Amino acid sequence: MKKISRNQKVVLYCLAGLAGMFGLAYASVPLYRMFCQVTGFDGTTQRATAEASHVTDKKIRVYFDTNANNIDWSFKVETPVQDTLIGKTNMIYFTVKNESDQPVTGRASYNVLPESMGAFFMKLQCFCFTDQTLKPGETRTFPVVYYVDPKMLEDIDAKNTKDVTLSYTFFPSEVAKK
Repeated sequence: MKKISRNQKVVLYCLAGLAGMFGLAYASVPLYRMFCQVTGFDGTTQRATAEASHVTDKKIRVYFDTNANNIDWSFKVETPVQDTLIGKTNMIYFTVKNESDQPVTGRASYNVLPESMGAFFMKLQCFCFTDQTLKPGETRTFPVVYYVDPKMLEDIDAKNTKDVTLSYTFFPSEVAKK
């Protein structure tokens, strides 16, 4: 068996390191997305399976922002501002209309500002991240059921927050394009 020279070992280590870096770069986007969904980092709201354990007497103002990006839809919220108690379950309605003369499939993404509130904005029901197909001229209303988690009052970065913005953007679905 032929012995591997020192230079050949260095080359093999470099190639292994390069392959490892390529693999990490490839996996970084899904890993980052999963990290944000678990921690609420970068304003990513959380999915809840049950209502809050208690409602506080502290109020918070929730602003709702709607955008349609590169899609021929009108998109608006029923009430752009809601004052609510922290821990109280709320429902808000969003209306979407296909303004084009052909069926269009879109998907909504969301974000919360300030970013420190992402871990505490809990959604029980949402239309986001699922494809929505609207016929020409069709209008549809989507509910969102949410609450602001009382645990925010224990967080040093979030406890003094007086208002929060939930922003939705509809864009053409990549899945539908394929």
